[in-house]
Amino acid sequence: MSSFNPALHKAVAKPIRKIIWQALPGSQEMFLRLGQPESLVTEVLFHGSRGNGKSDALIMGFVQHVGKGWGPAWRGIILRKEYKNLRDIVKTSHQIIPKAFPGAKWSQSEYSWTFPTGEVLMFNHIKKPSEYDTKFHGWQLTYIGWDELATWATDEIYVSMLSTLRSAFIPTAEQPNMPPLQVRASTNPWGVGRHWVYKRFIEARKPGEIVMNSDGTRQRCALFGSIFENKYINKSYIKNFLMKLVDPAKRAAWLLGDWNAVDTSSMFGAVWSNRVVMKPFPIPKGWKIYRSFDFGQSTPFCGLWLAETNGESATLPDGSRFCPPAGSIIVIGEDYGTEENARGEQVTPDAGLYMSARAIGRRLKEREKRLYESSILAGHTIHPGAADSQIYNGKQVQGQQTVAAELEAEGMKFVPADKSPGSRVNSAQIAFQRLSATKANSPDQPHLYIFAGCRYLISCLSSIARDEDNMDACKKGPDDHSWDALAYGLTMKKNVTKVTNGIR
Repeated sequence: MSSFNPALHKAVAKPIRKIIWQALPGSQEMFLRLGQPESLVTEVLFHGSRGNGKSDALIMGFVQHVGKGWGPAWRGIILRKEYKNLRDIVKTSHQIIPKAFPGAKWSQSEYSWTFPTGEVLMFNHIKKPSEYDTKFHGWQLTYIGWDELATWATDEIYVSMLSTLRSAFIPTAEQPNMPPLQVRASTNPWGVGRHWVYKRFIEARKPGEIVMNSDGTRQRCALFGSIFENKYINKSYIKNFLMKLVDPAKRAAWLLGDWNAVDTSSMFGAVWSNRVVMKPFPIPKGWKIYRSFDFGQSTPFCGLWLAETNGESATLPDGSRFCPPAGSIIVIGEDYGTEENARGEQVTPDAGLYMSARAIGRRLKEREKRLYESSILAGHTIHPGAADSQIYNGKQVQGQQTVAAELEAEGMKFVPADKSPGSRVNSAQIAFQRLSATKANSPDQPHLYIFAGCRYLISCLSSIARDEDNMDACKKGPDDHSWDALAYGLTMKKNVTKVTNGIR
């Protein structure tokens, strides 16, 4: 019978667990958990400050399902808007994947990893919606990752790529379950697409709230991650860079992940201020009221009601007096023709109501009636303001009413907007100057204000981008119709004629 030998016992090697990568406690851990079949949420946005581990999480969101029995059916892609911006996340993948999966092969030509059990993770770029048809239509993907989602100006590409989220996997004895199809995105609240990203994932929702489908499955949610969760971050990056950013809006967005920080690279970001949005108040009798309008059927129409000051002061809800310089504009009403759900959220971005011109006219008239019945406009006369000149098209066609004529038949009279060469720059610069005067509270330049209920205009004006081909004009894009209506009103000729409304 052998006896216990202490020396021999010491010589026996103990098993060593080598950790290649470990999720940070908090948002990174939750991000991976929401990708597991038992707690799956289809769309997850990982947002917040810079340096919170978002890019690592995108890679590991895919890698956590490698070797689970789905083989080549577990097929993923991580996208950036520009090819050059893929460099950092590809570099990160090279730091993680070969160590975790020594047999994984990198293809420089395909820009992809192929794992020993057949799974494939690709890196690619897509900038224009037309590239979806030429590059990705018809694909089958089980994992779609978006790095810096707010760099895409609209949701068009994002929505198109959702059609590729599918699998033809046939369950086996080894793996009886279907792959957990998922879309994962990372971003901080900065970029031309911050508006649509915010609306899709964050607006009017509690932190971590999950949007459910009618069948009980979990569709989407947003996770907030802070740089202060990252115990590996270089502290000097926080102290000597993020905390010292001169631009307060950029500092709030990059350091704190604050979605309320206005992007100062947007058209009006540098001159936007909390002075612009006001609580409604009764309009003095001497101020001129007029309407402006941007037409749309498949896309939203937008009617605005504007008040122009004359030097007479108004009484605010708190009893204080308000007397901006004569010629200042206050947008007092808005009607945005788009479908909304019970929570007041836009159902489909940039989608109109497909209403006839007569029906639009009746709806605008009803909105105007409510303004009259409120304390805001009691006793005023509304003047016909500017509308997109396209509503006058076709007036030479015999037997056909123009959109303008149909609107006028319902009591909504307009005059053609100025769309001459240079008008886009002119309207943007007028708005910029007025917002600048508002921010500085200038006593001798006309201001621009917006009543708080005009939420589509507020959202658009605070985020609309500069045109890359004409930096002094606003970029054309989805849900910019409230800006168009305002632009027509700002550049309208002043010799408009009164119209009888019949409601006093």
